Amino acid sequence: MGRALARRLRPWRAAGPLVRAFRDHAGRTGIAAAALVAAGAVLESAGLLLLVPILGIVTAPAAAAPGVVESGLRAVGLLTPTARLLALLAVFAGVMVLRALVLHAREMALARLQTGFIEAQRNRVMRALAAAPWERVASLRHARVMNIMSAEMQRVGVSVHFLLQAGVAAAMLAIQIATAFWLAPALAAAAGAALLLGGGVLLLAQGRPHGFGTETVQFSQSLMSSAGAFLGGLKTAAAQDAQGFFADEFAGLQARLRESQLRFAAHRARSRLVLGTAVAVLGGAVVLVGFAVFRVEAAVLITLVLVFARMSGPALLIQQAVQSFFHGVASFEALDALVADLAAPAPPAAGTATAAAPPDDGAGVPAGAIAFRGVRFLHPGGGGLQSVDLAIAPGTFLGIAGPSGAGKTTLVDLLVGLLAPQSGEIRLGGAPLAGARAAAWRRGVAYVAQDGFLFHDTVRRNLLWDADGIDDATIAAALATVGADGLVARLPQGLETVIGERGALLSGGERQRLSLARALLRRPALLVLDEATNALDRASEAAVLGALAVCSPRPTIVMITHRAESLAFCDRVVHIAGGVVREGSAG
Repeated sequence: MGRALARRLRPWRAAGPLVRAFRDHAGRTGIAAAALVAAGAVLESAGLLLLVPILGIVTAPAAAAPGVVESGLRAVGLLTPTARLLALLAVFAGVMVLRALVLHAREMALARLQTGFIEAQRNRVMRALAAAPWERVASLRHARVMNIMSAEMQRVGVSVHFLLQAGVAAAMLAIQIATAFWLAPALAAAAGAALLLGGGVLLLAQGRPHGFGTETVQFSQSLMSSAGAFLGGLKTAAAQDAQGFFADEFAGLQARLRESQLRFAAHRARSRLVLGTAVAVLGGAVVLVGFAVFRVEAAVLITLVLVFARMSGPALLIQQAVQSFFHGVASFEALDALVADLAAPAPPAAGTATAAAPPDDGAGVPAGAIAFRGVRFLHPGGGGLQSVDLAIAPGTFLGIAGPSGAGKTTLVDLLVGLLAPQSGEIRLGGAPLAGARAAAWRRGVAYVAQDGFLFHDTVRRNLLWDADGIDDATIAAALATVGADGLVARLPQGLETVIGERGALLSGGERQRLSLARALLRRPALLVLDEATNALDRASEAAVLGALAVCSPRPTIVMITHRAESLAFCDRVVHIAGGVVREGSAG
């Protein structure tokens, strides 16, 4: 018994974080929206109550025992039934107009709450991504993030929508039950008890909708992963005539997702059928008992029939809303799990010795020599650096060579602050490179990777991705330095040419040239080239590296390369093998 109850309550425990997050977001706006919901329900009840005297006049204009409302109307001089009816109809019309205005304000308030909550959740995920340590971001499946930011976020929005709709329906139902109590307390008590019993059974039976929602999250992430893998490997798949494999895999996942969604739809339809039948039977029973047992007068009985008929709408809406809400709770669980996976420990306090803080370069970026002191970082799967002692003076052109997997990229990731040493320390200008200082340092870093990060937009937008206020003359100079001016001149719209997803409309060498130009436009204190010129031929690479070596003012340049000829442009060269760093030469 205890286990069964715990199992039935599990979806409610899972829903707690979503409800609390929405409550915290709603704040005073939520209170105002709740007041509008209550006002709308009260005005609807007032309209229903006005039907009693209206129907009383219509069905028995010469009634000997007028109700409270009719007595009041007679007291103010409305003696004829027609005059009283006109007055009541005018009041009824005024109540309905006021109700319509309140409902409009209510819907706008609820829409603002829903859209604002989803906006806040998207921002929460993006802030978590921005603040997460690089190791955690690098280990994430991109499909997981994209699925949560699109499909799952949409389902959270639907879940919140149904949560709000359930709240509106519950308020309407409560007011309608109160109206029924006003008209016929005994009948309303019996009907209310039946509704509460049915509602309790409904609320404890949300395990299946929650389970269907969990399946939907899993299948959606798999679909996004399959589509991403297909797009990422499209050229290879086409070259090997293997597109059919991805298409078949995608179709299989689609079929499983469709089956899960159909099972949920069937479950919801069955529940709606049962509830609709129960409400109809209950309404009939109320009329029969009211007429045969309690001898309720005609006007009251007709109004009760209208009240109970209107109660079926909110009851059915609550049933649908509760199931849809719990179906979407799994999407919020996935969102919360992603944010938890990205959560980073608080960074160490910065500036513990402000008197020893190094100067900056005038742009808020710390300046000075970089020193590795006994730095160690080993990856879980093997590889990394054993113990590094290395000093890099400002303006140095440092080459890093070594076999694949030796630790070259790990050294660079430590240098730019993407990774933190597991032991030892990195100092900049004599102060530890950590916390706020590391963040300031990264603002002065330009990192150019082998694949050249580009996106589906114009050349100009790609060049000025994280920089503003740069004129065309400065852009032209950066393009000329890396030999990309001729490329831009050949493009149909020049700087306004769209270059495709990941720069797909350009060659590998052209993508690298644009990435290098973008790095120069940052005016970096540290320029990192991670195999950033390997798609260029030897002569083109020599021209680019030669231009970088003589640029003024020259940033500190750290270059990873497998080409011995490229190392000739460096002031110093270090070789890494087996996680050990040693001074070397181009040879």
